[in-house]
Amino acid sequence: MNHHHHDPASSLSPERMQLFLAGLSGLPEDEVRKAKSLYIRNAISEYKAMETSMQAFGCVQVAFAVIPIFWPILYAQRRMIKAQRTLFHERIQNALDVWRDDLRGETFDLPDDF
Repeated sequence: MNHHHHDPASSLSPERMQLFLAGLSGLPEDEVRKAKSLYIRNAISEYKAMETSMQAFGCVQVAFAVIPIFWPILYAQRRMIKAQRTLFHERIQNALDVWRDDLRGETFDLPDDF
């Protein structure tokens, strides 16, 4: 089963990034920079979208939290969400670090927790 589509952080997975970079080879430096910048912007937008949907999901969780039978599930979900978020966060940060020279002078609208 392949459920990579539900994992927003997968767009920043090492494999995807390698494919992305391979696609840039031979392009003028300026284009490469634009592409990298766009790539990170997209990742940040996805991260924020994920945050928003998690906040909505949090409200749903509160509704279920009154019923103890749901607690283990809610707990597991929260752990999973936290892991997702951490992974995504690390990958964006990593891309920013790796491409620091290329992205010099670019400003990104990073979420508050960066």
